[in-house]
Amino acid sequence: MHASYGKRPVLAIEDLGLELGELRGDPIEALARFGAELVLSSYLHAEVAEHLGAGPYERTAARQGQRNGRRARRVACGLGALTVDYPKVRDTATPFRSRVLDAWQRQSEAVAATLASLYVEGLSTRDYARALEPVWQGAGLSRSTVSRANERIKEGFAAWRRRDLSGEELAYLFLDGHYEGVRLGSAEKEAILVAHGITKKGARQLLGVYLGCREGAESWLLVLRDLVGRQLPTPLMVISDGCPGLIRAVRETWPAVPRQRCIVHRIRNVLARVPKKDHKRVRQALNKIFYAPALDEALTAAREFAGHWENVYPEATRLLGEDLADCLSFFRFPPRHWKRLRTSNSLERTFKEVKRRTRVIGRFPTEMAALSLVWSVMDQQAGKWRGLQMDAAHLRLLEAAVASLAQQPIVVKGFEELLAA
Repeated sequence: MHASYGKRPVLAIEDLGLELGELRGDPIEALARFGAELVLSSYLHAEVAEHLGAGPYERTAARQGQRNGRRARRVACGLGALTVDYPKVRDTATPFRSRVLDAWQRQSEAVAATLASLYVEGLSTRDYARALEPVWQGAGLSRSTVSRANERIKEGFAAWRRRDLSGEELAYLFLDGHYEGVRLGSAEKEAILVAHGITKKGARQLLGVYLGCREGAESWLLVLRDLVGRQLPTPLMVISDGCPGLIRAVRETWPAVPRQRCIVHRIRNVLARVPKKDHKRVRQALNKIFYAPALDEALTAAREFAGHWENVYPEATRLLGEDLADCLSFFRFPPRHWKRLRTSNSLERTFKEVKRRTRVIGRFPTEMAALSLVWSVMDQQAGKWRGLQMDAAHLRLLEAAVASLAQQPIVVKGFEELLAA
């Protein structure tokens, strides 16, 4: 018996095999699960009828094979654990394969993706059943189920790290490292080396995530060789901290590419050699250099710094003079880009998010587990990254800046005697 609502027929409750008051627990959830089981079972039986060329008890010339009973099959989906009526067939030329439910499938794609995303969000495998049981009743969220779902992250990372980079024409390449406890049974932390960049179209891209025991030259050389091996075009400029091994690796890979040394690291290094009582005054003097409105003013402020502080804090002044020209490279590039180019710390907020997620795990069982999770968190955060304004005029300025740094390198005077000592 059918009722009607508008133009659509509505099944009576008796047609569904239910009686009012029969539902247990949360009635909305219970009825939703019952409806999902009914629809899914009905669809499976319709698929069998199509496969056999005949409905139940139907004799047709096109019929091939027979029904061979049915069995209860449990599958987890967004509504929780469902028990469906899965039909069996025999005597067919080809085996029956459902378009909806694979032969060994125990959960929907949405559930598997959700389990993986919750792991990336920081939920430990031990907490899944407790956290999700109220919603996904009876879904069988064992640790092995969660682990299988998390294999999706590793598979995604494995494909991502092999992708071709020939289409990523970079204006700026940023290189930075982050330390994590990777191996069980070891107290040492190891470097997660990250390459990301801003393309000539202004988009910011995550390019590579690697494991290196330390941020040494060999580790960074492996990173850069992998990027080059995947056809990454030569960037217009490289931005990094002052790690000697990283600098050597960049110079060996791209000897003609200008480099911007992170001013945040340089300021920290200088202040580390100054008593706290003078931190404010020295920082103000450093800010006049690195936040000057133009290169000429920055060079003037650098000479003034050397003249004022070299007799008071000679070690701090000598340190400032080392590679100071590389710290000022950004002045040759478009002013709208200066804020982004001054520092390699653009991933600092992302690294904090990585630490928040990895703190739940402690140490990883394998290198792949560490790298794939770090990549997942960073890839998720990359969706929030902002690029740079980049048009034809900016590209012309970039090309002119690279040419000027090659033809007329920045020269910083006032530190010669200290650097020679």
